Amino acid sequence: MRILCIVLLWPALLFAEPAVPLRAVVSESNTAPYAIFNAGQVLEAGLSKDIIDELASNLNRQVTYLNLPRSRVEPWLQDGEADVACFLSPDWVSAPDSLQWTEPLFSTQQLLVRRKDSAVITAVQHLAGKHVGTTRGFTYPELEQVFRLGDVIRDDAHSLESNLLRLKQGRLDVVMTVDLSYHFYVKTSGDDSFAADPLWSEPPAVYCALSQHNPLQTAELKAGFAKLVQNGFIQQRLAFYMGKGGAN
Repeated sequence: MRILCIVLLWPALLFAEPAVPLRAVVSESNTAPYAIFNAGQVLEAGLSKDIIDELASNLNRQVTYLNLPRSRVEPWLQDGEADVACFLSPDWVSAPDSLQWTEPLFSTQQLLVRRKDSAVITAVQHLAGKHVGTTRGFTYPELEQVFRLGDVIRDDAHSLESNLLRLKQGRLDVVMTVDLSYHFYVKTSGDDSFAADPLWSEPPAVYCALSQHNPLQTAELKAGFAKLVQNGFIQQRLAFYMGKGGAN
């Protein structure tokens, strides 16, 4: 009887549908090393790929990476066209309750990058009338009010490198970025022409946002991300990109 059951089950196992790929948004608007794209705009490396590839491997899933503009990330998650997008926060999206959220993955210090010969920036008053280089599509809660009032001029670009070039040329006064991106830029470029002051606010926690369209999958993904936090995988990759050791 046991042999008969195995024979009857074999066709079902043979033709079982493979797991649907995990649809992960990783936008080229995420600065390196969060996302590293090649010349053909294909994601080839970076912290986001490290984390999601490890997650997918643990869950025995394939991954389809979606390179979307920042403005389309939230709608795609809300509509169920994407499953996960990382390095977000409920404070950085317009409708946080329309999404599910992982536990905090890590915190990131926001920096105000300036030319070395310019004055240190320690308070919002020091930005009055200045042009601040920001990334198109991103939200900056600490400065939204002064941007809106026009006391500080927000000046968007597509990438950190573009903003730093404009800063070097004198077309910007300050560039806003985060510690991981800035230190990775310095590490890989050798450019020491800037100084960086930490923003005066508490370093925000960083999460992954999940679509609510598949509750079972959402629960599975939350548990998977929690495991990567608990086993130290994420901290190990952060240390690697910050130049503090860690395996390649």
